[in-house]
Amino acid sequence: MWLNQTVFIRKLKNLVKRIYKKRSLFLASLLFLFSAATPPVVATIPPVISIVQTQQDARQLANKAIQLYRSGKTQEAANAWEKVVAAFATQKDSLNQAMALSNLSLAYQQLGQWEQAQKASEDSLSILKSQPQSQEKLKILAQGLDIQGNLQREMGRAADALSTWQEATKIYSQLQEKNKLDQSKINQAQAMQDLGLYPRACNTLLEVLNQEIEVRNCQEFSQLSTQELTDKLGKNTNKSPSLTLVVGLRSLGELLRVIGQSEQSEVVLERSLNLVQKLNSPEEEATTYLSIGNTAKTLAESERVRRRRENYDQKALDAYSQVVKLSKSPITQQQAQLNQLSLLIKLKRFSEAEALWTSLNSQLSNLPPSRTRIYQQINLAQSLVKLGQTENFQVKANSQIPTFNEIDQILTRSAAQAKSLGDYQAEAYALGSRGALYEMRANSGNKEDLSQAEKFTRQSLGIISSLEAPHIAYEYFWQLGRIRKAQGDTPDAIAAYTKAYNALQSLRSDLVAVNPEVQFSFRDTVEPVYRQLVELELEYADSLKKAGKNKESQKHITQARDVIESLQLAEINNFFREACVEANPRNIDELDTSAAVIYPIVLPDRLEVILSLPKQSPQLYTTKIAKTELDKTVEQMQRFLRVPQSEIEESLPYYQTVYNWLIRPLEKDLANSKAKTLVFVLDGELRNIPMAVLHDGKNYLLEKYAIALTPGLQLFNPKPLTDIKIQALTAGLSKVRNDLPAHEGFEPLPNVPLELERIKKLGISTKSLIDNQFTSKEIQTEIDDSSFPIVHLATHAQFSSNAEDTFILFWDRRINVKQLGNLLQDNTLKPRRPIELLVLSACETAIGDQRAALGLAGVAVRSGARSTLATLWSVQDESTAKFMGELYTQLEQAKKTKLNKAQALQQAQLALLKDKQYSNPHFWAPFVVVGNWQ
Repeated sequence: MWLNQTVFIRKLKNLVKRIYKKRSLFLASLLFLFSAATPPVVATIPPVISIVQTQQDARQLANKAIQLYRSGKTQEAANAWEKVVAAFATQKDSLNQAMALSNLSLAYQQLGQWEQAQKASEDSLSILKSQPQSQEKLKILAQGLDIQGNLQREMGRAADALSTWQEATKIYSQLQEKNKLDQSKINQAQAMQDLGLYPRACNTLLEVLNQEIEVRNCQEFSQLSTQELTDKLGKNTNKSPSLTLVVGLRSLGELLRVIGQSEQSEVVLERSLNLVQKLNSPEEEATTYLSIGNTAKTLAESERVRRRRENYDQKALDAYSQVVKLSKSPITQQQAQLNQLSLLIKLKRFSEAEALWTSLNSQLSNLPPSRTRIYQQINLAQSLVKLGQTENFQVKANSQIPTFNEIDQILTRSAAQAKSLGDYQAEAYALGSRGALYEMRANSGNKEDLSQAEKFTRQSLGIISSLEAPHIAYEYFWQLGRIRKAQGDTPDAIAAYTKAYNALQSLRSDLVAVNPEVQFSFRDTVEPVYRQLVELELEYADSLKKAGKNKESQKHITQARDVIESLQLAEINNFFREACVEANPRNIDELDTSAAVIYPIVLPDRLEVILSLPKQSPQLYTTKIAKTELDKTVEQMQRFLRVPQSEIEESLPYYQTVYNWLIRPLEKDLANSKAKTLVFVLDGELRNIPMAVLHDGKNYLLEKYAIALTPGLQLFNPKPLTDIKIQALTAGLSKVRNDLPAHEGFEPLPNVPLELERIKKLGISTKSLIDNQFTSKEIQTEIDDSSFPIVHLATHAQFSSNAEDTFILFWDRRINVKQLGNLLQDNTLKPRRPIELLVLSACETAIGDQRAALGLAGVAVRSGARSTLATLWSVQDESTAKFMGELYTQLEQAKKTKLNKAQALQQAQLALLKDKQYSNPHFWAPFVVVGNWQ
């Protein structure tokens, strides 16, 4: 008996040696790496597994733990991993013990047992530090770092998570494990996104996806149209899918949505879905559908998409339904349902919303805390606030409508959970949201709630002050400003608003760096900060002036003007979704002593106009007029101006009305200043009409002043026209191509050759490219090889509030505004002068787009030209040819006549005005010069 047992033990030991020699490092197959966009699994507590003693048993139990985890039995998996850890510790198998501890940490994370998760992770890494260097150790260490990074992120420590994942990435690079290296980079990108480092996140993801998308960096990617992106992704349709590729594309799609490139996001996510459906992975497919739903929900709110009449609301709802159907993860399901709830409230499908919110509130209140859970609760509370604010919301008998106290309890619980985790950012959001909740009730009439609103908002700001997080600070300083204004303390309100404004200024290109769990809209969450601050500054300036404090009043008028200039820059940066404009504050005294700068500011109940004159303090003029009435008048003007047959007698009263609102109060000061040029920094609907057409009852404004537009004095460096040798690169399309979709919907321009010939006949040195010569490649070559101060493009172009829809039509394709910059700016190493004047004839602002003139400003900035001359609507090319001939005559004679660009434009327009055939403003008024008017 003893001998048989001895033989058995010997055989068993030999077996164990063979197993141990192979170093059964289960980590390669059982450390549960998932992207930050993939929610973890949570499940109910299962029965206990029996204790094991031997190494073989430990291996079997580890495999069992994997199956338990993957099936959602997280508590049972954690129990199993505890026993695996003990078994390997007894056997002094340190590497496998470290592996088991990392997996145990991951299981604890899913259970919300953060202290235990942190200890298990730290114990694992501590063991590994004492082990000798080997490939096996490095593999376990790298993947253990991945799990620790996930723990840090879920505890709200995104900066620590980023550092940890960067350490893991170095090891994967050393091990030459490309798939895991790419996965670690994807994790890094998520942490960067949490920190508001969007360009870095984008570039990191593009490193992973470089073979799929084939672009070098995020800036290059941003210049792709949706069609070009679709074509690039379409080249690889036969490529074998991998989980890393699926997750990388999905992460990029999510990032694109957050930074406002939702149409590109849709293209990328559809590719991710196409690939994941080939992997037979329901959980990954569900997560991709969640991203698709979020992007569709964002697109449903886009003005551009609404004009296309695509039903993105339904697409989002369908995608969220697929998430619930496919996913076994409660977190993934609940995130989809939360977003579905928000959408149902927007669509006023209240009975469905009521059933959903009741279920969600019950689920979320009984789950362990985590960063994801906290944001989900804040998301739920915000949706419930919107539900209570919705018009026509009918409370039915027996309805379970959320009360104020119930919403407050959700936010109170969120703040407490965030504090327990040490997640200061989440705690700040929860407290700030409580402040917003009390502010909302105060606005409904319960003014006593203002003190509570202020208390919670200040608590939030107290936490934020230690975070160096301007993307959060601006939101709650803005909130505090509104509260202090409601409490009647205007100076303190201005102080709070100014801090919000300063925070936004510090963000510059990262104006999109807001809480990614909350839908971002520049017009809803950034622009109002600027506008409301301006309104407060001007109200206070007026009260100070009435009190005889003129010096203090002037200070606030100047501050209001500076804020309006900054808003113009912020709008352009938001238009491009990148930092293409840097502030370079200038004073009109530095630029043109014979110019006056006019800043109209459209407020809900009045039109404020700031006038800046050289060597004078800015002056403020107020006209009481409702914004609705102003907008209606401007829209009627647009209708008249776009029609060449419109009757002057019928349209003139509208031109006179706007003159009376905008210019009449300034007349005396303008006359005394002896200004020759009026430079407008336009606001709101006023951007869509030419100032030249305003009429004083006797004359058009054009007949009294040269007129220019600028997004702000901060943008352009002046250079007098008289210093320029007039040479022009001229190009244009007289035909349209039936074989290119890009040319669809455009009419031929038969007089373009005549227009370009007239310029040449004036004796101006020109290089002309007509029709099939007018390609993007040929223009690029000419720009790189020569130094033309003037580039003249006689072709269809469109300005829009969307950068991709702002384009110029070339023979071979459309060039959008982002691509235009690359085309026209110097791409060679040899130095050359910038383009002084870019002329675009036959262009127009997009009909129905109230902010389309933003595209014109975008072209003016992105082209790199000091000045841009364009039209606000398409004009007959015969009259345009005549106008351009006159314009170039004036430009050629500028050295003799000492005219600047705005004055040359004025003379060309007056020539048309005096021609009976073209005296209607439709023909001469649309021409505007943007940028440097000198």
